[in-house]
Amino acid sequence: RSVFDEMGITTRVEHTLMDSARTLSHVDDPSVVGLILAGGMVDCDFIRVLQDAGIPFVVAGSHVRPLQINCVMADYRDGIEQAVSHLASQGRRQIGLVNGSSITTSSLEKYKGLRVALSEHDLAFKPERVINADFTMESGHLQTLALLERAPDLDAIIYGDDNIATGGLRALRELGRRAPDDISITGFHNYDIAQYVDPPLTSVEFDMNAIGAVAAQRLRQMIEQPDELPWTVVLPTRLIVRESA
Repeated sequence: RSVFDEMGITTRVEHTLMDSARTLSHVDDPSVVGLILAGGMVDCDFIRVLQDAGIPFVVAGSHVRPLQINCVMADYRDGIEQAVSHLASQGRRQIGLVNGSSITTSSLEKYKGLRVALSEHDLAFKPERVINADFTMESGHLQTLALLERAPDLDAIIYGDDNIATGGLRALRELGRRAPDDISITGFHNYDIAQYVDPPLTSVEFDMNAIGAVAAQRLRQMIEQPDELPWTVVLPTRLIVRESA
């Protein structure tokens, strides 16, 4: 909003199911000069309608490959690689992943980061050590129980989201396993809750406000100086180490 305020452009926030009819209502609205789509689930058909309409837009938080669009996202892969490197340095060898929803591009990037990082550290990748969860504590709890039932030898679990990890910590307590003594735990996003769970959660952090600001800056550029080159802007992540790992 601060970027658009400088231009005298009013912003409004709406929730959308990304159906084509709703897209056309934006495109046909003469007051709409551009769109920022936020979130990890972006429908390709919805994007194609926007492309055909020629309205400037930027996706914030994910990519929509193989479509070539303007997007701004965190370096999810590198965040997971940092987590794996940290766990490996602590002597952890059996590392699992409770990822977010499989339909989000951010979760796909995290999965790819795990595969690369395990290979770099000569650690085994086993499909049974990976499971997906919804972005909720309840799902994290249930999916952690399911993961440890099929991979009880794990000595570390990376979570694709701090809320999922919070539910996972409850599952560990129910199983009589302590973090980090028995099993190390890392999260992602570094939400406020990460500091207050027991034990405090090691988590990957990135600047979500910066993602919005950069997306707005790119959209401003597209409005003022249109070009045909799609930009993919990837912002850095960093691992915040706390007592859970």
